[in-house]
Amino acid sequence: MQYFGTFHTKYEEVFLTSSYLYFNQDDEEITANDLKQMLKTNKTRKKHIAGTVFFYNPVVTPVGYDSNAFLLYQDFDAWDEMVEVKIENAITVFKNAITGCEGKIVEIRNLFNLNEKNIDASQLLMKFNDDLEKYYSTLNTEFERDIMYLDAQNLIPSGKFVFFAWGDKINSKEFPYIFDYAKALYENSVKLGKKVAFVYKKEKTQDWSQERLQFSNPIENPKYKNAITQAIKNSFSTFPPTITSYE
Repeated sequence: MQYFGTFHTKYEEVFLTSSYLYFNQDDEEITANDLKQMLKTNKTRKKHIAGTVFFYNPVVTPVGYDSNAFLLYQDFDAWDEMVEVKIENAITVFKNAITGCEGKIVEIRNLFNLNEKNIDASQLLMKFNDDLEKYYSTLNTEFERDIMYLDAQNLIPSGKFVFFAWGDKINSKEFPYIFDYAKALYENSVKLGKKVAFVYKKEKTQDWSQERLQFSNPIENPKYKNAITQAIKNSFSTFPPTITSYE
């Protein structure tokens, strides 16, 4: 499997504005240009993209660069170009879970495109929440709309399935506009007839998780990391994936 993405920088921050997992056939290896050809038109996208996975935010690094150092402090200069990205963190989990997609692409989307660890601090979430309140207005936002966020009301996820794995951080009471943003992405996927899947803690129930948009991710929940990882594998044991619980 290979992973490709497009990095953007503004105001001394790094964003991952698009990314895709490609599942190689046998010993095949492709380039970023090969992938771009597969994504060139709506027809080729429909042919090649199997589904979409939603994460909370990216924490990734281009191939050839140091994952433990800030990308702006390295000699990376391929901004706004599609490049190969390291397979690490949550991407590794899905690499090991998804089978039977040889020659296909899975698009990776993020609630927030800021490429940084630990962005769930209250101070940052308040900024995101304020931005999302203003998203469909003419008011200025702290982060640029097109760089940082998704157009939740109009986004059509790629492929037949949509797997939600943005974790258990969504808080409707404290950050209502973040909740509404995530809810629009989830509900639109259902309305569009996509095969929606996620994993959830069994004792909390499927309905509880759906209502609160709590869709577990093993990287963000170390206590249950192994159980969540196995549940994701179980979910993808069939295609399209299914809603699966863990204990």
